[in-house]
Amino acid sequence: MKFKKKSVMLVSFTVGTLLLATTALADIASKSGYDELKGAIKLTTEQASEKFDSFTLDYSMALKDNGKTLESSNETLKVDRTKDASENISSGLSANGDKRSSQSYSDKTTMIRVSESDPTYYVTEFTKERKDEAFNNPFKEEEAADIEKIVDAVVGSLKDHVVVTENPDGSKAITGSLTEVQIPSLVNAVASFQLKQEFNNQNNNQNNSKMPRLTKDVFVKEVKGSAKVNADGVMESILGTAVLSGKDEQGTVHEISLEALVKVMDINTTTVTKPDLTGKKVVKDIARYGDAEMSNPEKFVGKFKNDIIIEKDNKFIKVGERFVDITQIDGKSVTGRYYSEFKPEFEEYAASLSDFKFEAKFEQDQKTSANFEGTNDSGDKVRGHIYLSEYEGQVNFNIDNFNGSFGSGLMFNSSFSPVLD
Repeated sequence: MKFKKKSVMLVSFTVGTLLLATTALADIASKSGYDELKGAIKLTTEQASEKFDSFTLDYSMALKDNGKTLESSNETLKVDRTKDASENISSGLSANGDKRSSQSYSDKTTMIRVSESDPTYYVTEFTKERKDEAFNNPFKEEEAADIEKIVDAVVGSLKDHVVVTENPDGSKAITGSLTEVQIPSLVNAVASFQLKQEFNNQNNNQNNSKMPRLTKDVFVKEVKGSAKVNADGVMESILGTAVLSGKDEQGTVHEISLEALVKVMDINTTTVTKPDLTGKKVVKDIARYGDAEMSNPEKFVGKFKNDIIIEKDNKFIKVGERFVDITQIDGKSVTGRYYSEFKPEFEEYAASLSDFKFEAKFEQDQKTSANFEGTNDSGDKVRGHIYLSEYEGQVNFNIDNFNGSFGSGLMFNSSFSPVLD
């Protein structure tokens, strides 16, 4: 449920308008609440991408079951357009109970990334200055017009039924709420079906998932939302909440609530801070071109490995090796396989490590670093980050929530060296 930073405002528009515009409240403004909200979001995204010197965009989400948090995420994006610099901090709790956090920084000549699961600072230095597009106007994306048309069609005549309150200082509050008896039966049926599929798919893909498996009497119980718009027409915040009710196979009733909040803060006063790397473990890569293209990326096709060791009889013993086998790489993606091999006398440790194929797609301005996803033999989703270091001739392969020391006693790190003759 994580959103790319450039899509947060577009998603907020889609979710927010659907929540707010399907209310049965009387319109008290000459301009509909739907149009007020859409206009504020469009103006805000335009100003953020073209006019604000700096700003902070904060997005948070929480998914709860009967009041207990199942999954949560928070992402804070700080942008300084005058310096072409940005800072992104994210944290969250996954459906299987794992905590995660990461931080990234970018400017004209540098990109830095670090995560809690791997305290190494991965640094890319560019030999030519580049334009860091930290925030693009999502309404100028190719799919934006189609999404807007779909939302307009779904909302239909309900767009006039949102409460808009204008304050003495010129700011506005847009609010709405809807109970189960006010939700059109067709909308409720489609939403219930899609949400039930989503929950049950997560259960199938994650053995340790805390998500309840809803099997019957599933319906949308309540939706509500609110938005604040300042006197200049810029959106300051939008909050949406939806409550889904249903029963599991044992007949237990679950009320699943999804809360999402987006805030735009510190306009023209935001400060972006470059991480201090003094005393830190740093892996550095030099990008030889301004667009971060790697020189001869095909050189990374092949096997990379690192040792798996244990402590026994007061000394370290090698028990096996981990491999990252890269089978394809170009300017858009990298694919391969991750697996391990153990010495015959230590094969009982093999169950501690996964074997899976992975695919990672590079971001537009980054051709050496990417998030990957794969599925292991048990059908569980596996996610992480791959970093190709031309500077060291290594592959750094970090699996989310997968540290180098386990209760089984296995020890290793995230750096893989090429297998050479």
